[in-house]
Amino acid sequence: MNVTITVEAAVEPTEDEKKVERALLKLFPTGQADKKTEEGITTGLVVRGTGLEFLSTLRSMIRQDRIRTTARAIFLRTSREHVLHIYLNKQAAFMGRVSFCAPFGESPHGPISVSAETDDMSSLIDYLAATAVADSTDVRRRRRTSYLDEE
Repeated sequence: MNVTITVEAAVEPTEDEKKVERALLKLFPTGQADKKTEEGITTGLVVRGTGLEFLSTLRSMIRQDRIRTTARAIFLRTSREHVLHIYLNKQAAFMGRVSFCAPFGESPHGPISVSAETDDMSSLIDYLAATAVADSTDVRRRRRTSYLDEE
């Protein structure tokens, strides 16, 4: 699947640029942070990437934190035709966690903005946050089988 991802975060005057970079690279470790500057002052960082592999860490964190259902609902609500746009809490990202937030006011230092463009939005959402019924059925079946084996 062809997908292009742009990740942006402002660097506020009270923030350490290296910490903002670390937050971005915890979510997207295969990327490289480029500076956005105005009059020689860094105002933000941008990370760009392509392909599903670029999103693999985000996908793993969503699964690890067991927030696939919530993530999927947010992805479905925020996707428009060929573009998915989400906002992530910068402080949570710094700690290696995924926390969705609003574009303004919810994250004290501003959010991390993630934009993904693709021709196959449903496959992208399935990749990031599949919530297949078969997964839960298989788990129940395994539990039931192991319980019966103990009798």
